Amino acid sequence: MPLPQNTFDHPSLTADTNAARWVACDESGWDGEQLLNGKRHMVYASVAIDDANASPIVEDLRRSVGATQAPELKFGSFKNRPHRLKALRDLWGPGGALDGRCSVYVVDKEYCVVAKVIDLLLEEEANSAGTDLYANGQAQHMARTLATQGRRALREAGFARLLKAFVALASARGRKDPEAAVELLYQELETAWAASTRRNVTDILFQLRSTRLHAAKFHEDHVPFGMLEMLVPALGQVARHWASLLGPIHVLADEQRSFTDQVLEYLGPQLRRTWGATPSSIVPGRPVRSIVRGVSTAHPSIQLADLLAGAAVAAVGNGLGHQHSDAGDYLWPSISPLVDPYALLP
Repeated sequence: MPLPQNTFDHPSLTADTNAARWVACDESGWDGEQLLNGKRHMVYASVAIDDANASPIVEDLRRSVGATQAPELKFGSFKNRPHRLKALRDLWGPGGALDGRCSVYVVDKEYCVVAKVIDLLLEEEANSAGTDLYANGQAQHMARTLATQGRRALREAGFARLLKAFVALASARGRKDPEAAVELLYQELETAWAASTRRNVTDILFQLRSTRLHAAKFHEDHVPFGMLEMLVPALGQVARHWASLLGPIHVLADEQRSFTDQVLEYLGPQLRRTWGATPSSIVPGRPVRSIVRGVSTAHPSIQLADLLAGAAVAAVGNGLGHQHSDAGDYLWPSISPLVDPYALLP
């Protein structure tokens, strides 16, 4: 029986108990499945705090920076004011009120597309042949090679066409005319393979040419979110991260259109069970008691996660050399220690 709508809404304030802690989450830089159309990075930030403890921190922050009028705190009102940026850096820095409570999961969206190409095409082909591409980090190495050297091997235009063709197939748009989307991708693969000027990239493209059968089956899966929808797996990784550190947790996510009742109903049990396609990719189950959604105006803990997400997406672009801003330069030294080691970065 389908769940009634809004089953996972959590309007009341959160409070830690002896049985489980609360973790609040929010994003910045998310563009749905169209990973190549917006900012280079998506950040999913999390703060291990409940509303009861977050509320006085938010009020202290408001008073310290003079932000008393707005209904909620947003990074946009901090980024061009040095004294406000310092207040944020001090908040999650050593000795700050959120010291040890913050984590930042970063997705380089271009690298994500390349990693998905390897995972959904080459890994499936290898698995059908009895080979484990996850063993010894082979899949990760191939994704990094294609991400870091593909542009040089194919030139800017050729690399962009290849990535866009994969997004067109793997995203929801590919479900409308999958045969045409498959044909476009493999035309681009043939062109890229013939044009590649780097042997290691050419070898990967050669292997990808034989994966058409797996691409044709992309949209047969019944997982309740898209293959390129990175907000849902980011929420899953955040939950795993904190449950491995704290034990039993509840997760409060800022509401997004991707976090439907169906998705959250699916995600919770997946996090609690151990699974993996191959021995080297086994993921242990974690004690995630519940995942619910709320709005930042009702939850001061989400406001703290929102501030961290905004600061992190500005800082990460600077730290990885893809953009520049004075705020990003200033914040990167305090953000970099918070980046999840399993972040999707090449």
